[in-house]
Amino acid sequence: MTSLLEVEDLYKSFGGIIAVDGASFSVDQGTVTGLIGPNGAGKTTTFNLISGFYEPDSGAIKYRGTDTQQIMRPSREEKGIWYGASGATFGGFALSAAAYYGLTSPMLAGATILGAGVGAAVYAGQERYKETAGYYHTRPFRLANEGLVRTFQITRELKGMTVLENMMLAKKGQSGENLLNAWFRQGAVAEEEAELQQEAYQMLEFLEIDHLANEEAGNLSGGQRKLVELGRVLMMEPDLILLDEPVAGVNPTLTRKLLERIRDLRADGYTFLIVEHDMEVIMNLSDTIIVMSEGKKLMEGVPSEVQSDKRVIDAYLGG
Repeated sequence: MTSLLEVEDLYKSFGGIIAVDGASFSVDQGTVTGLIGPNGAGKTTTFNLISGFYEPDSGAIKYRGTDTQQIMRPSREEKGIWYGASGATFGGFALSAAAYYGLTSPMLAGATILGAGVGAAVYAGQERYKETAGYYHTRPFRLANEGLVRTFQITRELKGMTVLENMMLAKKGQSGENLLNAWFRQGAVAEEEAELQQEAYQMLEFLEIDHLANEEAGNLSGGQRKLVELGRVLMMEPDLILLDEPVAGVNPTLTRKLLERIRDLRADGYTFLIVEHDMEVIMNLSDTIIVMSEGKKLMEGVPSEVQSDKRVIDAYLGG
């Protein structure tokens, strides 16, 4: 199988506490991989490192063969915007200073151009310093745009918006996000929004919560919120989905529904990395299970191997 995610010798500490200590593993495309371990094993920290919310102290994370740090760096378009913004800011200061001292018009123009050049050079120097100093980028939205997305143990739905609006908001590349389109291409934006609304309804039907479409997300139960968060993730058309305790606090009926949806998605080619404390869930759902203990990978194998491994029993299952 093709490895969609590769974690290589990952290390992260907080003060004197080592949270992740040289962890290495991979996640194959089209599989469900479970990540388990006792409390404090480093599972959630590993999730936060993979998804770009934390910066690693050392090690590498590769998504589709590309280091996630490379993915999270500013794009050429972003750099162009920041070059322009820095140049305009410094140029504006230079113009104001030259006008204050009563310089002539040619001098004002020269000061503005010089200031803009200094501003652009300052930004360029800052970027070069980041590259040479080994600066770590923490920009999760860049990973999400590339198809690596996650949910959270405590859901982060937009409580004041309806379930349908939560779904629609997650879609990437909406033309209505562009101010000029919103002003001058209102018909095209409205047509796209109607199509998006239909797509969001179809997602809600797939999750069997379409009856909640017009309910405010803040009024839902914990299990319903988990389904909404999964739906928002799927609206982003991901390739790799990281689920952080997807059935924690969920009643048995909604748990079965959620697990059925995950199995359906796996059959459709989606890839999952799941942190979960419910051993019955993780053993029945996973193709491969990675066991962490004290920040390190203790072992890796299929569910039957993990269940019978004495190290796992001692460290986690309490046998």
